[in-house]
Amino acid sequence: MNPNPELVMPTPVDPRTPRSHTVDIDLLRVFDTLLRVGSFTTAAKALSRTQSAVSMQLRRLEEQLGAQLVIRGTRKLSPTLEGQQLLPLARQMLGLNDQLFHDVDLAEVSGSIRIGSIEHYATRVLPALIAEFCRLYPRIHVELQHGVSSLMYAELGSRYDLVIGIGPVGSGEGLRLSKSRVVWASMPGSATHLQRPLPLALNPEGAMLRDWATHALDGAGIPWRIAYTSTTVTGLEAAVRAGIAVGVFREATISKRLKVLGTREGMPTMPECEVWLAAVPLPGRKAVELLEAFLIHKLRKSLR
Repeated sequence: MNPNPELVMPTPVDPRTPRSHTVDIDLLRVFDTLLRVGSFTTAAKALSRTQSAVSMQLRRLEEQLGAQLVIRGTRKLSPTLEGQQLLPLARQMLGLNDQLFHDVDLAEVSGSIRIGSIEHYATRVLPALIAEFCRLYPRIHVELQHGVSSLMYAELGSRYDLVIGIGPVGSGEGLRLSKSRVVWASMPGSATHLQRPLPLALNPEGAMLRDWATHALDGAGIPWRIAYTSTTVTGLEAAVRAGIAVGVFREATISKRLKVLGTREGMPTMPECEVWLAAVPLPGRKAVELLEAFLIHKLRKSLR
């Protein structure tokens, strides 16, 4: 056996040899690897095969196609004219082949994922995205619940695999998805904000916006009382629209039917908040990794 296949000139391919019309994808990979590394020796190491096996497989491909594809006898292998024409097609076929197996492998990923989310995302944003994700990965089952950010974050890893919540800008609970002002709101033409103590429609105790609102009012010396409590934006809006209370909302989600109140109406300024996504950093949770990457791509692309 010649120890240096690079210097062996191939037997000319007989054009009369019957050709198969089905190309072996493994032979295309050998051809592509040879031209990427330029050597039988290096290609053999990259493919974990012997040099003679690589040389034989290239010869088989040339016989299948009825053309010489690689110029031997030089320090670095180079393609013939036919090889140059084949190379982009070969790489396209290899890419499609690899994508096919990649997609099949991902479709086989299974598991159950529990998501905790603030109400706006849980009711208006995530359902359609989760439906799309589950069509891509039918063996992954997703359970979605909404609640208070701080409480859900405290149960990340025990009750929830992913949490979408809100916090102060730069709080660091998770990856920031969006940023928004926090504002006071009432019905247009309403004088509810002039009442003392100020009636408020707020989330339950422990909710960030509730704490921000009461602390801001205390700091401004404005007496207040809780007139309505709800875990949902819809419920809070209903109370504000009825004129029984002033509400606090993220500006990105506030109804156009409500009026934003500011310093001109005597309301204290509120800080900005961010929506974040946090996941359990556990190895081997492929299903969670897939959903996290999917949501980050979709939410950062489509949301304010």
